[in-house]
Amino acid sequence: MNKKKLAPILADMHTHLNEKKLKPKDYWVGVKKRKLAVVAITEHSYCKPKEAYLKLKNTQPPGILLIPGMEAKTSAGDLLIYGENEELYNLPQLQQKNAPIKKVLQIIKENNLTASFAHPYGYKLDSVCVVLGESQTLKLIQEYGVGTEYYNGMLASANELMFGRSWVKKVYNLFNFVNTNRATHALRIYKTTDFPKKKMENLAEDAVNRVRNGMLFAENAPFVSVGSDAHYPRSIGSSIIELKRKPKDEKEFIQMIKNKETLWKGPNIYSKTPIDKVGKKEMVEGLAYLARKNVLKQRKIYIADKISKKIRLSKRIKTIKRISKKANLSKIRRRLPKIKLKKRINNLKKKVGFGK
Repeated sequence: MNKKKLAPILADMHTHLNEKKLKPKDYWVGVKKRKLAVVAITEHSYCKPKEAYLKLKNTQPPGILLIPGMEAKTSAGDLLIYGENEELYNLPQLQQKNAPIKKVLQIIKENNLTASFAHPYGYKLDSVCVVLGESQTLKLIQEYGVGTEYYNGMLASANELMFGRSWVKKVYNLFNFVNTNRATHALRIYKTTDFPKKKMENLAEDAVNRVRNGMLFAENAPFVSVGSDAHYPRSIGSSIIELKRKPKDEKEFIQMIKNKETLWKGPNIYSKTPIDKVGKKEMVEGLAYLARKNVLKQRKIYIADKISKKIRLSKRIKTIKRISKKANLSKIRRRLPKIKLKKRINNLKKKVGFGK
C-alpha cells in the first residue's frame, strides 16, 4: 500500500500590498493559488506597513500563517524585518528613510526582532553589497547576526525578461545572424549590430550574476530568507522556502528559519511557473524605477558638482583678495622711504631758508 504523499510546507518571506494598492482578497487568492502555508507581508516602510498587515490580518484565511514584517529603507539599502507580532510597527525609528544601518540593527537587536538584507546584489542604492561592499556587509552580519535573502523572485524574473520573450529572441537572433553571416561581413554591416548584440548579452549575464552572487554570499550568513518580492497577486509564491514541518505560530516559524529547518530554497519547483513572467505593466514600471534611480543619481552628482564649483570659486576669490592685499601693502612699503626722504628735504629747505 502506497503512502500518501505529504503536501510541501511552503513560505514566501517577501511580499507587498499597499505600494500597488492591491485588494486583500486578491492577495489571498495569490497565496492560495501557490498553496502557501506561511506568508510574510513586508510592505515598504514608507507605504504604511502596519496598515498593510492589519488589512491582511482582518481577512486572513484559516490554515495560513501571516508573519508581520516590513522592508526598511536604510543607509545600507533595503532591510527585511520580521517580528512575532505587530509590535515592530510601533518603532518609528525603523521607518525613517535612510536611517543609519547600525542604529537600525541595534534597535532590532534590543527588541528581539529578526532582520535579513533584501536582494544583497540587487540594484544600486537598494542593495547592501552594492552600497557598502562585501567586507563591510560581512562585518555587520557577524556583529548583529543578520541574515540575507538567498533568492529574490523579482531579480530572477529579470533574466526571463531579457530572453524569455519571443520578440527579444527575434531581435537577438537577427543581430546574431548579421554578426556571423559572410555576406554581412563582406559588406561590413555586422559592425552596426555588434554593439547592441553584446549589450544584450551583458545585460542577460548581469541579471544572472545578481541572483548567483546573492546565493553564494548567503553562505556567510547565519540564516537566509527567500521571497518573491511580489507586488502583484500573480507573483506571490513564485519564490519559496520549504519547511520541514508546519510551524504552529510566528515565533516558531522565525525560530525554524534561524535553525535552518528547511528542505528547499529558491524558485517554486512545485509550481507550473517557477520563474515569474513579468507583465507589460511591471516591465514599464521596472524601467521607470531604474530610470528614476539613475536620474536621482545624476541629479546628486550635478548638485555635488555645482557645490564643488562654488567652493572652488569662493576659494579663488579669497586667494585673489589675499594676494591683492599683500600687493597693496608691498606698494605702501616701497613708497615709505620716498615719503621719508621728501620730508627730510623739505625740513632742510626750511632750515636753510630756501623755501621762502
